[in-house]
Amino acid sequence: MRLSTASLLVACISLGSMGAGSMASAQAQWTQAKIPDEQHRTAQGCAGEARNPGDWVCILVRCDQPGSPPSLHFSTPGADILGNIKLVIDNDSFALSVPASPKSPLAWSTRAEAVPGDLLEAMKAGSVLSIEGADLKPPYNRISLQNSRQAIERIEWACAGPHLNAASIFRRIRRGFF
Repeated sequence: MRLSTASLLVACISLGSMGAGSMASAQAQWTQAKIPDEQHRTAQGCAGEARNPGDWVCILVRCDQPGSPPSLHFSTPGADILGNIKLVIDNDSFALSVPASPKSPLAWSTRAEAVPGDLLEAMKAGSVLSIEGADLKPPYNRISLQNSRQAIERIEWACAGPHLNAASIFRRIRRGFF
């Protein structure tokens, strides 16, 4: 799917407005993606502070294809997050590789090559995530995980589709996802 110039402009303005608005608070919330046409399959968490208008650092959890596990993307206004990085969630570390290609289908984003199986669980249970090994300095490398559980589980649900087992359906009913 090709993004039109207008869609790309709206996506960039939406991401940029996160820096001035929702990211101004140190307790940024995990939400649906602010990128057009991504709200139902992408959740985002962004750094809670930005020193300059238009700055942001966000992690996006996306359902690229139903039946596949969610993917992880990084969005910044400047240099892409590339290479070998580490995500530190509370006291746990997760190594990731973010290659120069394949490029992310999301505007202004790069995509992690593979997501460790327990990373999303740690993100849902943790309190703060730090990105290490990229050219990001505090506070830009720290993302609150407040409300991440509900946002990430919504994306996991979108990816799981009809492949749910009885136990996962029961958990989702208890949490109000049906």
